[in-house]
Amino acid sequence: MPVVTSAVKTMRATKSSEKWTLNQQCLFLNRLSELLAEGFSISEAISFLKIMMVKQESQLDQVVKRMASGESFPSSLSSLGYSADIITQLHFSIRNGQLIETLSFCASQMKRKQSQSQQAKKVIAYPSFLILLATLMMIAIRHYLLPTLESSVTNDNKWGIIMIIFLEKLPYMICSLVFIVLLVASMLNRYLNKKSAYDHACFLIRMPIFGKWYSDYYTFYFSRELGYALLNGQSIYQFLEMVSSESTNQLLRELADLISTDLLAGDDLPTIMAKFPIFRKELTWIIYHGQLTSQLGK
Repeated sequence: MPVVTSAVKTMRATKSSEKWTLNQQCLFLNRLSELLAEGFSISEAISFLKIMMVKQESQLDQVVKRMASGESFPSSLSSLGYSADIITQLHFSIRNGQLIETLSFCASQMKRKQSQSQQAKKVIAYPSFLILLATLMMIAIRHYLLPTLESSVTNDNKWGIIMIIFLEKLPYMICSLVFIVLLVASMLNRYLNKKSAYDHACFLIRMPIFGKWYSDYYTFYFSRELGYALLNGQSIYQFLEMVSSESTNQLLRELADLISTDLLAGDDLPTIMAKFPIFRKELTWIIYHGQLTSQLGK
């Protein structure tokens, strides 16, 4: 069984109380990459970080114990709450000899993800506030303004009667609208769950804010790992086989299988990559230029 799979199982068995916050995870990866760049080994760097991160010393001891028992460094990080995607990237980076760069990259991506999450919360908070304010206004109007209107409006005042009817039906209209939105969201979620990870990704990249980050992330992630693999003597087929068999990311596995199928059918890599909307168009030109100059890995 691949080491990545064992990492995922270990992660699932980890208690949530032992997991680090996203800020702590970013800080650890950044500091670790800096120490490794200075010539520390992984064990030496972790021992040094136990002095700097006193509150997390016991958890770092668990990482050291896991490594001493035979687990790989990425697998041992599952006890700290790192995602399967991060662990997979670290596994690939160790195999390709690019651990320091990948540690720094993962930390920066986690920070960017946190920033995107905060922006999304702000976007959600504003309409939520408006809905709450509208609800309070609706309650106030129904209990205070509506009785006054009903007593003052005569049968000859058509606009007044229409306004009263509208205010009476407004709560039901809002409830119906909320119900329809929730129903559509539920149906959309059920529809996407029946689709493949690739189809799901194609839907996500169409989202206004999240879509661009999603495309940038997977474009850089895939191209970086491909470049590292080629620089270390692997062929494109070997890289795709590694991703297909060892990655815990369902989307990457599906992409690797689709690309392999097209390569075996005789298509060239730039043409294949242009078919996938999840990758930015610039990647196709970069690959094409790399093939022309025999520097695809760079």
